[in-house]
Amino acid sequence: MSDLTPEPGPPKAGAPEKIACILLVDDVRRYVELLKNYLRRTSCRIITESRGEETLAVCRREKPDLVFLDASIDDPGGIDLCRSLKSDPILRAIPVVLVAPREMSEQCREAGCDDLLSKPVAQDEFLARVRRFVELREREEGRIPASLRLRYRSRSGEVTAYTKDLSPHGTFIKTTAPLAVGARLKVTLHLLKKDSPITLNAEVMRVVRPAADGHLLPGMGVRFLEVTPSERRALERFINERLSGPRTGS
Repeated sequence: MSDLTPEPGPPKAGAPEKIACILLVDDVRRYVELLKNYLRRTSCRIITESRGEETLAVCRREKPDLVFLDASIDDPGGIDLCRSLKSDPILRAIPVVLVAPREMSEQCREAGCDDLLSKPVAQDEFLARVRRFVELREREEGRIPASLRLRYRSRSGEVTAYTKDLSPHGTFIKTTAPLAVGARLKVTLHLLKKDSPITLNAEVMRVVRPAADGHLLPGMGVRFLEVTPSERRALERFINERLSGPRTGS
């Protein structure tokens, strides 16, 4: 195990923005939800797994950029699973952070992990491990209220809906029939009248179901995937025009 980890370089000019994929492996659901909550304001893609025996298959299929693996999971154990990942010629390059009690540190290092994290997991320590291996973009800037017409496809065909808000990283789509979390879709978004619509790949990250009390607006929050520089410029131009002047051309 090396302590020298190369810093992620800037994306090449003209290339789509890469969204980091992070795999969380833990059989205790509340810990998974805790780690997902720590990442809620970042532009990464999160996948989860609760069974050790499925983790290798998930890694081969999804090619995550980083794996957080609980050392205490069973069938196989987290330590053995880390050894399997690091002995696989295809998967060994994926950074693995083992989450374990401090007394298991030596076992974890012998298994070949790239870093360690102790429970209870603190947010600052968790995010520091993430940033060591992947570029983590924060979703703080440029989110504005915006009711824009869009189209996307579902199993029942093409759907026309409207957004609640918009940022360069994603949007909330108002709908009483949201897709499932993790569903992939193509979203055709109508921004300024003077510009052609843009079509973006997206993934459902959050779902709000219709409720009797009507406290929350039903719909689904989606994150844009692999946004090209021209698509990002179109999104940022629309947001900047809305922030700096009258709402025209929408």
